[in-house]
Amino acid sequence: MISYRMTLGLTAFLLATTALGGTPAFAAGCEGLTSLKLPDTKITMAQPEAAGKFTPPGAAKGTKPVPIAFCRVGGSITPTRDSDIRFEVWLPQTGWTGRYISVGNGGLAGTIPFGSMARPLAAGAAVAGTDTGHQASATGQAEWALGHREKIIDYGYRAIHLTAAVSKAIAAAFYGSNPKHSYFLGCSKGGQQALMEAQRYPKDFDGIIAGAPANQAVKLQSSGAAMIKANMTSEAGYISAADALKIGALVTRQCDGLDGVKDGLINDPRQCRIDMASLPLTPAQRKTYEILHDGAKTGAGRLIYPGLPFGSEAVGWAQYITGPSFAEARTRAARAVLSKGNFAYFVYQNPSWDFMNFDPDKSPADAEKAMGPIVNATDPNLAAFKAHGGKLISYHGWADALLTPFGTINYYNAVVAAQGGAATGKAGQSLDPSALEKTQAFYRLFMVPGMSHCSGGPGPNQFGMGPDQYGQYGGDGDPANDVVAALEQWVEKGVAPAKIIATKFAGDDPAKGVQMTRPLCVYPKAAKYKGSGDTNDARNFVCAAPAAE
Repeated sequence: MISYRMTLGLTAFLLATTALGGTPAFAAGCEGLTSLKLPDTKITMAQPEAAGKFTPPGAAKGTKPVPIAFCRVGGSITPTRDSDIRFEVWLPQTGWTGRYISVGNGGLAGTIPFGSMARPLAAGAAVAGTDTGHQASATGQAEWALGHREKIIDYGYRAIHLTAAVSKAIAAAFYGSNPKHSYFLGCSKGGQQALMEAQRYPKDFDGIIAGAPANQAVKLQSSGAAMIKANMTSEAGYISAADALKIGALVTRQCDGLDGVKDGLINDPRQCRIDMASLPLTPAQRKTYEILHDGAKTGAGRLIYPGLPFGSEAVGWAQYITGPSFAEARTRAARAVLSKGNFAYFVYQNPSWDFMNFDPDKSPADAEKAMGPIVNATDPNLAAFKAHGGKLISYHGWADALLTPFGTINYYNAVVAAQGGAATGKAGQSLDPSALEKTQAFYRLFMVPGMSHCSGGPGPNQFGMGPDQYGQYGGDGDPANDVVAALEQWVEKGVAPAKIIATKFAGDDPAKGVQMTRPLCVYPKAAKYKGSGDTNDARNFVCAAPAAE
């Protein structure tokens, strides 16, 4: 495994703060933190915020104020002349649990994820976030990368690591003692950041949650460019949002019930056997659909990256793949925007590049050479993180149309192989029992039927990492149905999660009541109906191994 280190000055400071049994030499009041001296760091703000008076910047209308009093600290870290890693760390004035939590970003980052910081803070943790070293008004905006190699490195891996180091030092100065346990929570880009930390900086965090991780970043963006190009090559072959809805309904109808329950959900898309002739597709559209589903390939037929799962069509294609129309897809479909930004500004440093220029035999190799060492978090050797005592939970929606769940499963299988075993059987569903046991001692994966990208979708999608970060929407602090609480219990008490109960609210609105609950099982196990009782009640399901194929 490649090892990395922070700046020597910051390392020396942190070593000093852990002297004398891990207790810093001083504790500071909130405003006094502006005088704290940390290498390559300037603290520009340190101010108290009263309970019930502060609403996170950029919060949606109606967002509740943060319910506790805290010290709000902000600043910038400049490890290079071209760096400007802006961060904030929020410190509970009273009732600190001793936990430190870093939260991840989405898209191409560019803003501090304030909304994700509120819930951990309300639960009593010191919490930090960063813009990863650049400022952008939209998470898909990439112009900032043009001519700024160091900013790309900050975005790729350096910013999260340095923010954690600086924020923990600030917390130690404020409380007079170091955090007892450190955690990272992220989904999408945040999932990539999570696995990057486990691989490159295995001692930064004791517990990590990696939701829908974009860790195979270069292959993901190459796949996105190829898929968008396929859907945009001709209007005759274009699959519209309306087409996707019709296809999705038919696919779900054919696959629903394969798990023994008719509930409108596809429990595992790999079990689907679709009658392609039954789908409402012209010959040109069918060719496009096969590329989207089977995955983009080189001219020689080598798979670049896995395709989209059956069941994702009606859930996310309109937002991520098709856009509102053929004319608008290239500027409004999320994968088009991200692929354009990646190749134009990261890989080729050429703003005029368009995804229609994507060459499946050349562009992926160009991207790997330019960006692979910076953004890929694909090393399956997690030995150092395991030796540190680290615990890792990953989750992924089976209906995710932005980041295919097959990529996450492939990475998990690679980690199992690194523990001494290989995946066998169709689609790698059978895993070496000994290696699987070794892996699950520190790393567990939960697949979520019917969930879209990070949240949403027709399935149970709330389990403590939902869009509302104050706790009343999704997980409630009970390890049985809150993935964050489950991770904390695993790290702090040694109790590994065997399952997590996910909830689907009617209309995704808790005020409208619970529509369904379902257990999320430790992969490769999946929820299996007992054969009696309400199929909308998680108590009537067990976690069982998949049928052998």
